[in-house]
Amino acid sequence: MPMPRGVRGGILRNARAWNSLLKEQVPVPVYHPTPSQTRLATQLTEEEQIRIAQRIGLIQHLPKGVYDPGRDGSEKKIRECVICMMDFVYGDPIRFLPCMHIYHLDCIDDWLMRSFTCPSCMEPVDAALLSSYETN
Repeated sequence: MPMPRGVRGGILRNARAWNSLLKEQVPVPVYHPTPSQTRLATQLTEEEQIRIAQRIGLIQHLPKGVYDPGRDGSEKKIRECVICMMDFVYGDPIRFLPCMHIYHLDCIDDWLMRSFTCPSCMEPVDAALLSSYETN
């Protein structure tokens, strides 16, 4: 039996509204409670949420800056982020680790959410940060 015209149009309008709502939804963030685990934020235990919040707090205390190769252009200047393998470009936001290695801000923040060691020298980042708090 065919559907009356007014009902069919209403269903289409509702379907379009539903699709529009789905597109506007904010994706649930994904976190890594351990380097080998990946979970949605809604699936984390309270203990994991606390640990991740502490990690985010520590990451925010690491110094950040803007990449500026300077005038000398020496070959010793770091030119590439070893995480994404892309060259630094003047003005790129960067973060400095206590071991003095630098990375793109987004690259190293994502890395540190998985592993709190420097990707270049494997120096633990949290030990250096925590010891700087103890001396202050």
